[in-house]
Formats: sequence, C-alpha cells, structure tokens
Amino acid sequence: MKALHFGAGNIGRGFIGDLLHKSGYDITFVEVTDKVVRQLNQDQSYELYILNEDNRKVVINNIQAVSSLTEEQKVIEAICEADLITTSVWADNLPRIAPILARGLHVRHNRGLLPVNVIACENALFASDILRGVLLKHMSEEVLSEIARFANTSVDRLALGKEVDGKSCVEIDSAFELVIEEKPLFRKEPIKGATYVAELQPYLERKLYIVNCGHAALAYLGFVKEYPTVQDALKDQEIKATAVAAMEESAKLLEQKYGFTSQELSKKIDESIARFSATFVMDDVLRVGRSPLRKLDPTDRLVAPAVQLAEKGLANDALAKCIAALLKFENPADEQAVELQQEIQANGIEAALSKFSKIEKDTPLFQKILEEYKG
Repeated sequence: MKALHFGAGNIGRGFIGDLLHKSGYDITFVEVTDKVVRQLNQDQSYELYILNEDNRKVVINNIQAVSSLTEEQKVIEAICEADLITTSVWADNLPRIAPILARGLHVRHNRGLLPVNVIACENALFASDILRGVLLKHMSEEVLSEIARFANTSVDRLALGKEVDGKSCVEIDSAFELVIEEKPLFRKEPIKGATYVAELQPYLERKLYIVNCGHAALAYLGFVKEYPTVQDALKDQEIKATAVAAMEESAKLLEQKYGFTSQELSKKIDESIARFSATFVMDDVLRVGRSPLRKLDPTDRLVAPAVQLAEKGLANDALAKCIAALLKFENPADEQAVELQQEIQANGIEAALSKFSKIEKDTPLFQKILEEYKG
C-alpha cells in the first residue's frame, strides 16, 4: 500500500506518518523544506522519540520525500500511484497545496484510475471539506467528485521537533486520537489506531470543548497570575480547580447533546490534565494563548460551550472566568492579542466582548464575564 502525505513537519512525521507506517503503508512525503526532503531521502527513514516512555526511539522506514517546489512531476506521479492521500500542513496552508494536488488528481482522472480517499489531518474543524472547497477553484465539481473522496477528522497528539546528531527528528507522546468520518470514504482505510465514526461532530466538540478548552483556560488564567508556563499554572490549585471546572461544565453539555457518558468524559478530563502536567515539555502560556480572537469566537472552545450551557439552563461560571481571563491576555508579538487590547482601550470592555464573542449584552453570561473581568 502506498500513502502520499503532504507535510513532513512534526505532526506529519510524528503522528500521521507513525500511524501509516504501523499500518503497512510505504509513505511518500510532499514537503517544501529542502533540508528535510534531502534528509528523508538520504536516510530513507527518520526517528521518533516517545517522551512518556523514557524517550524510547522508534525508526520509521519505507519512506521517501519529494519537493512540491522543485519536483512537481514526481508529486503528480505520486498522487496517481497513491492508495491514500493525507495532509498535515496547517489548515491555513491548504490553499497552497491545492494547485499541485488538483493537477495530480486531474492526471489520475484522465488515466482512468480508481478514486482515492483524501483525509486532511489538520487541527481545524472540517479541514477535508475546506481542502475540497479550495480544490474546486482549480478543477470542476464533476472531475473532483469522480476521482476523490474527502473525510473529515478530529486529531490530537503531542509532537515536537528536535535535532539529534544534526538531524531533524520528532518527540511524541504515545497517547493520540484520530477520529475519521466513515461515510464519505471510497473504502475504509486500514489505519491502525484510527476510530471510524458515522458522525464526527460529537468528537470534534469533545476535543474542542474539553481538551482545547482546558489548555486555553490554563494559559489565560496562568497569564493573569504571571506564570510563564501551563505547567507552572497547574501547580496553582485555584487555577487548576477553575480549569477543571470549565472542562466539567463542557462535559455536562456534551453529555446532554450527544449521550457521552459522564465516566468517559471524566476520563478525557483526567487524561488531559495529566498531559498538561507532564514536564517533559513546557507549554509557554504566550504560545498556548496565541490568537485570542480566534479563541473568543462564538464557535470556539470557550464561548461556544458557555453559550450553549446558558441556553440549557446549566452552570457556566468557570467558563465565564476563563473568558474574562482571555480578555486580559497581552502579547505584543501576537497580532490578535494586540488587536484585542486596542479594541478594549478604544471602545471599552463591553464593546470588545460583544464584538468578538457575539454574546448578547443583556444575558447573565455577558454580565458574569464583565464582573470577573472587573473583579
């Protein structure tokens, strides 16, 4: 079996590449960084180090790499030969890979080859749908529908880059989650460790409203108390209690909306806190808290569950505290953080909260957030 994967970064090699290798695929990475392409082709393998297993080394072989910048014909041939196409290039970069992917899919279609599954493994909602939409700017609906199937995912794994003996490698945590919607697929791919589901939305929200919610809560609460890392913030029992309470509030929502059991959601919270506590990597609060406007969006990890809980008459006090902490986040190197503080200074906290979160001003949630912010 042959897999073509766009992106040989930390997630590409440390998460998707790892699973594809374990599943028996020969992997071709499409990558823009010339140094990484040269290294992968020279060694025909790369190393992973499992952080929570005493840095145990794993070697991933049966791989090669091609440059999307200088080896377009090789990429097109690889698209034609692939049994599966996956991506991990960051959602914002999906438009950049679309032109060459479209050309390859066109050639595949013209040769009368079988359709191929395309699975975007990005940390974004419905990334495969996003990729499909971008591809339609480069090819017709008719051709794309005949040659490719797009399945969305929910992805979660810690993967960090490092150098060993001058070579790029990846550090990972053994825990991961790859949930794939099964219905759109041309065929169910034999990816070890993947979970195939009929409806993806519950799993996307479980990750966003618990894992991402908790991580962001710790960063913003930690920033307010001037802790440099999430791990430092977690040692503060007041911060930890508030972050866990926010995750528990979200869990109540998910339990009611989708029928997850309280036991499995509690397990997800415990696993997340254990991972955030791990000292083999230190999470800078400025990095974790980056892009606060995106995290203040009404569809995102803090505001969305808080609003939905209010609609159901359920508690959202801890989430309100976390949103208030987000509003105090400052980082001169972060464009969104700068924009947030400029809006607050120019027009006041009420206007800023209303503009970015879309929470109605006359609601108890809006007032709770203001009280926490001013208190």
